[in-house]
Parts: sequence; structure tokens; C-alpha cells
Amino acid sequence: MKKSISVFLFLLLSLNLYSQDLTKINIEEYKLDSKITSTLTAKIQDTVPFQIYQENNLIYVLGWSKDGKLAFIENRGIDGRGGNDLHFTIQDMVEDVNVYYKKIKWYDNDNYGENPELAQTFEECIKNNSQEFNSQLKKYKIIFAPVKVEFLPAADKNGNKIDFKIINSKEYIGEFGLAHMDYEIIAIKNNKYKLLSKIENKLCDYVMPTAYIKSPYEDRIALVVANAEYVFEGREVFVKFYGCNLNTGFTNEIK
Repeated sequence: MKKSISVFLFLLLSLNLYSQDLTKINIEEYKLDSKITSTLTAKIQDTVPFQIYQENNLIYVLGWSKDGKLAFIENRGIDGRGGNDLHFTIQDMVEDVNVYYKKIKWYDNDNYGENPELAQTFEECIKNNSQEFNSQLKKYKIIFAPVKVEFLPAADKNGNKIDFKIINSKEYIGEFGLAHMDYEIIAIKNNKYKLLSKIENKLCDYVMPTAYIKSPYEDRIALVVANAEYVFEGREVFVKFYGCNLNTGFTNEIK
């Protein structure tokens, strides 16, 4: 009888764990450290002939799943058009693909221009779409928990240092006369290498890894990579995440 009760309580706890409600959390507790972008802007101030006019990265990481998926929200102001875009993403950090993504335009209640139907606050935008968001969070078993941004180098469970490098293979002037790059993102441990991603034809002036977020469930991180690119009337900073298992896939040559 006691065993049956224990099993029932475990199942009940599991259901509650994956039935969390976005409207019940304080979203500000989930906001990432601004250094994920300010590290890049500080680095390039004395090294490149252009200025960053907007960092503008308000990113909120909601949590991980036990199988390597990361859920996050970006609230990004859009110059020129006005208003903001909310980007809601659940990214598989094993395969580095989005398993769910939705973009929503919204406008401040005092500055909605010709779009009064989109007038709302950031919190209201989340609330108005929470039913769909909660459904996806439950589907992919995301466990809500504020994360800690950590700065490079990373380390595996045995304390081995892991560095990350951007290798530029090509820089050129592309569409509309703007700077483009081809590059690879490389992890380095004990003089062995792992290719995390190969990026081609990227509208970009400068790119660098700035930080990482560790999964609490396995020896895996989401590497934070920031880049500066030309948007509207100047350059802004954008952030992407790349998954890295800290223990496997390292070889003597970059593959």
C-alpha cells in the first residue's frame, strides 16, 4: 500500500513539474546578464572602425529539459518600424535545431501607431499567448528554473578547461554592400577540437563567443555567441545559442 502511494505521489509531482504556467512566474527573474552582449561591444570599441548603436538584447531563459532542450524568450525593440518583437523559442541543444518557434509583434500602449490591435505590454504579450506557450513547454518537458550565465572558459565535470574560438574562413561585401562572413565555431579541450557549427553567408561585421549556460541535468552547455550586424541605420548586437556536450566528439583534427 505504501509503495502504491509513493508511486502515485511521484506521478503527481511529475505532472505538476511539466504543467508549469508562464503567467505564474516573475519573468524578470529569468533575464540573462547583460554581459552576454556588452562583452562584445567592449571588445570591439578599440579594434573596429564602427560603433554599436544598440545592444538591445533582453533574453529570458525559462529552463532546460532533461534531454537537452532550452526554452527562451527574446524581447527585441525594432527601430524604424517601431514597437517590439517577441521571439519564443524552444531549441534542441543536441541537434541545434528549433523544435518550436513563434514571433509576435507588439507595441507599447502609448506608441502603437497604426496598430492599436497590437498595443500591449511585454507581460501582456506573454499572457495573451500563454496557452500556446504553456502547451509547448509541457510537450518538450521544460522545467522552469532561472539559469546562471557563466563566462568562458567552460569546464567539464572533471575540471578540464574548454575554450571556444571563431575561425573566419571568409570575409566579403555581400548583398546591399554590407559586410558578410563565413565562419566556424570550434570547441577546444586538451588540444582536441570539436566543430559546433559552420556558418555561411552571414550578414555580420564581428562575432565572438561571450558566455555559456550550463544544463543542470547533464554535462551540456548552451554557448552564447554574439555578433554585430547592420540593421536599419546602424549596427546592433544579436545573440544565438549553440549546444555543446562537454565530454564527447573531441578529435585531433577539426572535422
